[in-house]
Amino acid sequence: MTKKPVATAKGLPRRYFKEVRFRQIRALVELSRHRSFAATAAAMGLAVPSVWQQVRALEDEFGVPLVIASGSQLELTEDGALLVEIASPLVEGFESLKAVFADRQRHSPRTLRIVAPSSMLHGALRKPVAAFRRKYPEVRLTIIDLPSYAARELLEGGGADIGVIGIACDDPPMPQHHLWLLARYPFHLISPVDHSLAQAKRLSLIEIVKSPLVLASDTSSSHRQIRQVFEKAGLAHRMNVTTTATNRALLLDYVAIRLGVTICTSAADTRLPRPGPGECELTQRDVSTLFGHEEVFIVQRKGRHELPHVRAFREAVAAAFKK
Repeated sequence: MTKKPVATAKGLPRRYFKEVRFRQIRALVELSRHRSFAATAAAMGLAVPSVWQQVRALEDEFGVPLVIASGSQLELTEDGALLVEIASPLVEGFESLKAVFADRQRHSPRTLRIVAPSSMLHGALRKPVAAFRRKYPEVRLTIIDLPSYAARELLEGGGADIGVIGIACDDPPMPQHHLWLLARYPFHLISPVDHSLAQAKRLSLIEIVKSPLVLASDTSSSHRQIRQVFEKAGLAHRMNVTTTATNRALLLDYVAIRLGVTICTSAADTRLPRPGPGECELTQRDVSTLFGHEEVFIVQRKGRHELPHVRAFREAVAAAFKK
């Protein structure tokens, strides 16, 4: 005869806490990051069938599909995404307990992994990074230079503790992370002074897309936002991107030798360089009415216990952007 589950004071059966285990919740959260059973199994140190069983057990418990196959990748259902959003802070908090405990006991070296695009590292982040290095010389500091969307993927995969990244206006949300807005940079069109766009009284998307474009990497937030604007106008198919570059200085170098015009923002310096030998003089025009602003955020995973030196860096970055 099967025994009835014993009800708790709140009316929930005690068996619930045996059936929904931390490993099952963690499997779903890891699956949301890695998008395959094989990669999730590797991250958790388990066999693929074991991960599959953990997720299926959750689906049985909650009575809804949580994961669906999309080609060779796995995607969360709407219910799966909701459960991950609710559960990921619990997983992060639990998994960071050991690091917090070791930090309090001073049994392990302190570390901090920061990811940001080169424009941020060269600009607004230079002073807070230098100040942090002086104040916390014992911290093992790792700085990773990646365009914003690639940096976002690294953050979502757990490869960095803090990111300072741009996010394009139509990029998908990051429900497992806290995002604090740091700055909004307007887009500028930069071209040779004698270019037709520099002489035009009024700029339009149709006129701009006629010119060859020199843009940041397609994994940058600025490139993604520019493309999104042209797509909404039905002009993306007419974009002729002749060159991509990893930072503003390279963009301006190639515009100066007439490979095209650039649309970009500046997190470091809005001044234009003097032309070198064989280069043309440049001019810039504000095109934020057409392309909007690049929004820059400091990003950190929700639920993770924040160590004192990590909080100190986050607060130093926020203060630097306020100046």
